[in-house]
Amino acid sequence: MSCPKCSPKNPQSCDNPQARSVLLDVKDVRHPRDTVVLVGNPNVGKSTFFNAVTGAHQAVVNAPGTTVELMQGRSTALGARVIDLPGTYSLVANSEDEQVVVDTLAGATGSATDMASGQSIDLVVMMLDASAMTRSLYLLGQVAQTGRPMVGVITMADVVEHEGEVVDAAALSNTLGIPVLAADVRTKQGVRAVEDMIRSALISRPRVKSILPDPTAPGFNQVAAQAAFEQIDKLKSPQILGIGEGAPVSSAVDCGCSAAENTSKGPADSSVEAARLADTSEFDRAAKLFAWVERVEEQAGRKRDSARKPSRSDKIDSLLLHPLVGIPVFFLLMWLLFQAAGNWVGPVQDFFDGLFSSTDEGAFSLANLLKFAFAGVGLSGTWVESLFVNGLAVGLGVVASFVPLMFVIFLAIAILEDSGYMARAAFLGDRVMRMIGLDGRVILPLIMGFGCNLPSLAATRTLPNAKQRLVTTLIIPYTSCAARLTIYLMIARIFFEDNAGNVVFLMYVLSLFMVVLGALVLKPFITKGESRAPLMLVLPAYQMPRILVILQNTWNRAWAFVKGAGKIIVVMTLVVWLMSAIPMAKGYSFADEELPMENSLYGSTARVLEPVFQPAGFGDWHMTGALMTGFVAKETLISSIVTSYNLDESAAGDAEDGGDDLGSLPELVTASFERTAGEQYASLAAFGFLVFVLTYTPCLATVAEQKRQIGARWTIGAMVVQLATAWLLAVLVFQVGRLLW
Repeated sequence: MSCPKCSPKNPQSCDNPQARSVLLDVKDVRHPRDTVVLVGNPNVGKSTFFNAVTGAHQAVVNAPGTTVELMQGRSTALGARVIDLPGTYSLVANSEDEQVVVDTLAGATGSATDMASGQSIDLVVMMLDASAMTRSLYLLGQVAQTGRPMVGVITMADVVEHEGEVVDAAALSNTLGIPVLAADVRTKQGVRAVEDMIRSALISRPRVKSILPDPTAPGFNQVAAQAAFEQIDKLKSPQILGIGEGAPVSSAVDCGCSAAENTSKGPADSSVEAARLADTSEFDRAAKLFAWVERVEEQAGRKRDSARKPSRSDKIDSLLLHPLVGIPVFFLLMWLLFQAAGNWVGPVQDFFDGLFSSTDEGAFSLANLLKFAFAGVGLSGTWVESLFVNGLAVGLGVVASFVPLMFVIFLAIAILEDSGYMARAAFLGDRVMRMIGLDGRVILPLIMGFGCNLPSLAATRTLPNAKQRLVTTLIIPYTSCAARLTIYLMIARIFFEDNAGNVVFLMYVLSLFMVVLGALVLKPFITKGESRAPLMLVLPAYQMPRILVILQNTWNRAWAFVKGAGKIIVVMTLVVWLMSAIPMAKGYSFADEELPMENSLYGSTARVLEPVFQPAGFGDWHMTGALMTGFVAKETLISSIVTSYNLDESAAGDAEDGGDDLGSLPELVTASFERTAGEQYASLAAFGFLVFVLTYTPCLATVAEQKRQIGARWTIGAMVVQLATAWLLAVLVFQVGRLLW
């Protein structure tokens, strides 16, 4: 805002102390449906500030019509809805995430701030990175052109102070004409003062005094611009914006300057002229904005040190970004993630699963509680008990078993992200990933996929580019998760005993090939031209992770999985139970404990699929049935095969654990393959079976997470392609192999 007696064409910095504060009482005049949006560069502290002001009153939602995530919450302190927009460096949108920011600021039709739906933006909170102030001020200038009122919050001040530089928030506030405060959002120091500032600004609606709304600027909003010009007209006469008493807010509103005092020339005299950016060329607009940024920094007293000494982060990067040190460190961290996903969290998963599904005598579990309850009402041994114990409790156990896994992986990702290392990992992997149309930021989710597809998909949410996020989500199921390893080992030990290790290694090579092939196939349709643009990556300063914030974010993400994917898992588990409970032969009742698997609807369905897989050499219901249950969870493939042969666990040895003792399984499985493929080609059919296991649809939890991220249409399409690809490859292996054998 310019001062009341200073024409917008001739603004200047006010020296009158009375102009720098307005006492406001926001207690009774603040609208309960105010909307505050947080805007800033990536890694500037927006999400941390969002967590601080909203607490537990928050939710993850998709921007309307997109797969871009927005965090929305309600702040009781502000009495307002708070939206955390994706981080961006510019409002010139080059990605879906950036377009969501532009549309939200513009209040575009269907956006989260569409006025037609009764929503709008009452205040923009600009998060300014003290360690990259020039870049932050450039984005602030662009937002100012939209006409939106705003305040500024300076973050990373501690990082700058560690390097011997000080950012003067008061000077910057005076230069911009909007309230600006510094706050350490990581420790919440200064957050309460920022909340006071926002409450007051929701009434005064301060705007940058040296930039006028520009109808040609991205994110421009006509209603906000009209309000801005009306505000300027009102300020031409001496007025104070605000009523009552309350917390002071820096705002240049009434300086009492005389006309003669406004004739001096300086940097501020030309700032509005530089800000009238009604040019059609974005290059011209950018040049003028950068010139404006430079003047603002000079006027605010910020000095540039051309001979800046290497920072602590620079010194660490000299090691972690060095090829001889950085790459081994990266793979060490990936190994730790694999260990966490595959081994360390395993006992915790078993414990959570057992809390719901264990029927062991004396075990404390939901299943045993249900059995006790049904016994008390005379329903023991009935189908009702079986439905709840073997259906519902088992489904809940599957969901519960994934909660610690998701929590650990989300926690690891959050620590890597919060510490600043995630950007370094993207830098290290960029050259390799660019060959397949992606950039280095996707390498972490892809590598994690070899541990478990589910947290790997969850990790894609950290990718800022929506197109690359979509491609990565579609190709992750081709990464061979650890759950597939046990079936690889069992089949390889039965049919390729002397070369079992080589066969398993070949499956992982094929997995890599499918990932690369999938990305290359999708490149012309989704990521065409993406690899041509260089990866513009800002390496944030290394910081100590914020434990409380990380734990809160981790829990929110894990709970979102339970609410989203968990419902689908439970429903499908009940469907499998129902299929196995319906008898298809005489002499058995519904959910009969003596009902053989082959005489159930499940077994009959598996037999129907036999002709489909006959060209691949494994058209046997034991195998097709295992593939059906493998869709629910790949871990159940072996147990399904064991059950289909009416074996108990001891008769199968330690096959389910990937051990060498397979019990009587080798003879039974070999007989099944020889019956369908012939004795000479049984090993070919077995290898084709492994290829199908690798490439067909992932487990139900992964499919549910895919749907949550990219929607039903893409997910269903991906499933169809995966099934067709898997069948075609298995048939090719068997049929071509027979010709070459």
